Amino acid sequence: DSFHFGFRRKTEPHSVSIRNSQNFIAQKLMVGDMANVLDIGCGIGGPMRGVVRATGANVTGLTINPYQIKRGREITSELSPWMQARCHFSLQDYLKVEGLPEDHYDGAFYMESSLHCENRTTTFKEAFRLLRPGSMLVAMEYVTLPGWDPANPEHKELMRQHLHGNGAARTPSIEEDLAMVRAAGFEVVEHFDYMDLGNDIYGEENWPWWADLQPHMPDPRRLLLPAHPYVRWMQPTILGALAKIGLLPENVPKTASVMNEGADGLSGLGRVGALTPQYYIGARKPLQ
Repeated sequence: DSFHFGFRRKTEPHSVSIRNSQNFIAQKLMVGDMANVLDIGCGIGGPMRGVVRATGANVTGLTINPYQIKRGREITSELSPWMQARCHFSLQDYLKVEGLPEDHYDGAFYMESSLHCENRTTTFKEAFRLLRPGSMLVAMEYVTLPGWDPANPEHKELMRQHLHGNGAARTPSIEEDLAMVRAAGFEVVEHFDYMDLGNDIYGEENWPWWADLQPHMPDPRRLLLPAHPYVRWMQPTILGALAKIGLLPENVPKTASVMNEGADGLSGLGRVGALTPQYYIGARKPLQ
């Protein structure tokens, strides 16, 4: 119910990456049962549900997409009453949130969702306005790493593919992103590349976050079949044939091609050490 990144052992499935990242956010929020939390840019609510399972918090997900709310509610409706009582959705533009109480929420998080806006300070200011003083913002951020070389033709082409295919705005550097968090009023408590933890924890057994999307020898223990290049590269052709005979809308194969472009660019940037999708920033709204 979500496709985000993370780390895991080479022999583990992608679901372990998802669970590791969600549990990390839950830990860093430092909230408990029925605490009021915002998932800003929630998609169909996968990270929200993971945080609820880990903390018992009462989480409201914000998204600008009505279909995502519809699908998210469908998924949540099949869960236990305990989960349903803690998972909520609100149709919102995270650059201008309306109708929610200010100085109210006990925590907020972004799971790889701020990449779609040019000036992230705008959405961070909305989070600041809604959080109560002393509460935490946990942001898992797309940023460029020291390995990024804007003069390198390969890097430039990979970045173009990523930005176009993933609907992303310009990707800031670490320092630029930290500056945008601080400009919103937050105090940065800690920050580091979450993906580096995979190497620390698993060592040579770590499976890099970008590896599923790059050519590799399939292993049934870890295989994420729809994301494997040998599968997804064929999808536009197969979907195009189905669209041609009227079984699919004509824009479906075009969408698959754009998504492939984004996957190739993003994972290529990861492979060359130029970008991470989960740079962790833990920031607090000051008490005064």
